[in-house]
Amino acid sequence: MLISNERGSGEMVSADGDTRFYDDIACLAADWIAHAHAARGARAFVSLPGGWTDVNDAAYARPASARTAMGSGIAAFASIDDAEAADDGGRAMTFDDVVRLSGEKP
Repeated sequence: MLISNERGSGEMVSADGDTRFYDDIACLAADWIAHAHAARGARAFVSLPGGWTDVNDAAYARPASARTAMGSGIAAFASIDDAEAADDGGRAMTFDDVVRLSGEKP
């Protein structure tokens, strides 16, 4: 996967070291569901200023200004406060919340 913008990108590393890159956090979350990576010892990361951060150490929001590669509008932040401040409704999400959203049918 070619990553055109690091902001909003993700990475998954399987238990055997296979690495996949994603240009949208929602795509990472959907793949997490599709392949049940959590049960197989995989780890996932999102790109934040300063480098890759474990998905469970980041907070997520849908700021109105977010432009993501696949249109999810989900952005990662270093803290819950940052995510709440960026979100139109003042809401922050965990990666589990993003995974649940990715599994919902429109």
